[in-house]
Amino acid sequence: MKIYLAQENPTVGDIQGNLARLRQIVQENQDADLIVFPELYLAGYPPGDLLLGQGFLARLREAAGALVEFSQGYPELTLVVGTPWQEGEKLYNSALVLRGGAILGVQHKRQLTSFRLFNEPRYFNAGRDSLIIPVQNRALGIALGLELDSRLALELKRQGADLVINPRAVPFQAGEEQQRLESLRQLAAEVGLPLAAVGQVGGNDGLIFPGGSRVFNEQGQLLAALPHFASGGELVDLEAPDKPLAEGAGDETTWIYQALVLGLRDYINKCGMKRVIIGLSGGLDSAVAACIAAEAVGPERVWGITQPGPFSSPKSARDAEALARNLGIRFDVLPITELYHAFLSSLEKHFAGTEPNVAEENIQARLRGGLLMALSNKFGGLVLSNSNKSELAVGYCTLYGDMCGGVAVLADVYKTMVYQLAHYINRGGEIIPENTITRPPSAELRPNQRDEDSLPPYAILDGILAAYLDEGLSPEEIVARGYAEDTVRWTVKAVEAAEYKRRQAALILRITTPSLGWERQMPLAAVKAL
Repeated sequence: MKIYLAQENPTVGDIQGNLARLRQIVQENQDADLIVFPELYLAGYPPGDLLLGQGFLARLREAAGALVEFSQGYPELTLVVGTPWQEGEKLYNSALVLRGGAILGVQHKRQLTSFRLFNEPRYFNAGRDSLIIPVQNRALGIALGLELDSRLALELKRQGADLVINPRAVPFQAGEEQQRLESLRQLAAEVGLPLAAVGQVGGNDGLIFPGGSRVFNEQGQLLAALPHFASGGELVDLEAPDKPLAEGAGDETTWIYQALVLGLRDYINKCGMKRVIIGLSGGLDSAVAACIAAEAVGPERVWGITQPGPFSSPKSARDAEALARNLGIRFDVLPITELYHAFLSSLEKHFAGTEPNVAEENIQARLRGGLLMALSNKFGGLVLSNSNKSELAVGYCTLYGDMCGGVAVLADVYKTMVYQLAHYINRGGEIIPENTITRPPSAELRPNQRDEDSLPPYAILDGILAAYLDEGLSPEEIVARGYAEDTVRWTVKAVEAAEYKRRQAALILRITTPSLGWERQMPLAAVKAL
């Protein structure tokens, strides 16, 4: 049997566009016996509350009918296509199996994903039965998404399946991708069945799907491996396979960089944005974000703007200009000093008798954000917010200032990882100026300011944040790891106190769990036991 893995990047809600791409793939791969598309391919994943609209469901039914009719022209070719499927009043996350103008079977997902980013039980009913569908000399068992485990695979084998198909749409998660691939390999070997896992690729809002489709034989040997973070396909002959492949270890920093590039590119292009507008401070975060943007959409669509203020170092402006020149992006200087003094003059009466503090600092950040948004309104373009996860977690960022923008590229990336990304970007030569990487980080909102005046060193801060946010440990458990109790208490308190800021933050490109975006449902007006 020849299986074509259709590792595709559907657009959520673009039913006709996704269907047109399916037709093209079928027409180009008529030598295949079986073509497998990812989970919920027709609708795009995740469709969210689009599924609550009857008009959307009606368009899906029409598309499924058109797909059945289209398959009449390919009587020897079997298709497995993920789509929402309605039976009476019930809606399912399903895989249609079609050939020659007929639906051979509809496999409903049995174990729905309850993680709040998907919340599949809100929309779908769980299936109950496993179908075994004959295709040529094979008996297909189908499992959707993350429901595939050894228990289900053994159940399919007992029912007669000799090939497991796994259409999936599983978001990338830093530190987990290699283990997911290994789990698939182990499952195939443990159950003793060939396994074809076909993953969705692409960015849909803040979620980033890696693809990474794989085919393993019944010994767990790798027969095909599609690249991560790129659309594509591959034809695999199970009866005459090539020599088994060696699964190389993926580089985590490379994957994170590729994920962010893909997530930003798809958000911009799927939303029809003209360009990216980014404030270049001369600091590390804006430099890394600009590099990601230039690779995502091309340097001709990136507009970098440096906005020197009364406390900005001349070196910062020079570093920002050097970065823009290295990237080949448009670069402009838009000073805020005159505006800042005008602002203070207008507030002089009300600020009289007080000492300068964070209020004066935040005026600078808000002037910068306001000017960037004005350019966005006038000329079109997506303003990027440059806050990293470490800053956003503890509220070291300014509402309506540096938090302005439509997408926060690095808001799920700890500062220590931002440094790793910078070194990755410079792996072939200097793109980010070395001074940007080595200079102590500073917001430059007051004389001689450094981040460590207000924050613990990032190596310590990030360790505490990862333990609290990613692992869910209590302050006591974190202290037991050797962190100073007062630092842990301060960090946890700062995380909870900044929740109101994150409710108003830009869309986060998600690479960890849980991130600090809309899926973290913490109460604002509450007494929190820390």
